Amino acid sequence: MFEAQVRVPLSFSHRLEGFGSESQKVHEHTWDVAVTLATAALDQRGASVDFVGLKKDLAELLEPYQGKLLNDCEAFHELQPTAEHIAIWVAGNLAKTYPGLIRAVTVGTGEEWARFILEGS
Repeated sequence: MFEAQVRVPLSFSHRLEGFGSESQKVHEHTWDVAVTLATAALDQRGASVDFVGLKKDLAELLEPYQGKLLNDCEAFHELQPTAEHIAIWVAGNLAKTYPGLIRAVTVGTGEEWARFILEGS
């Protein structure tokens, strides 16, 4: 089994309910969004994943949200834009392009992060 991971920074603002008064105010973050894929074998080139393609796909997915207040974005109208919900959203969207290959999505910084691990991974 091989794992491969790419990271793309996401700069955004959000506000969260239920985490105290500071979190209820709009505040900014730059978090890394890391996607881990797992493959059982290497391709004809000797690679498990095309890093360039995966990173491009992740960057394109995140681009409309760069610099935005996530609470105002349609993807987060029903969900608080927590690291966990961002990870679930990323996994669900990339699963369309990489079916059965996404093992986990991690969102946050080196000091604090949340990881969504797909079942069966």
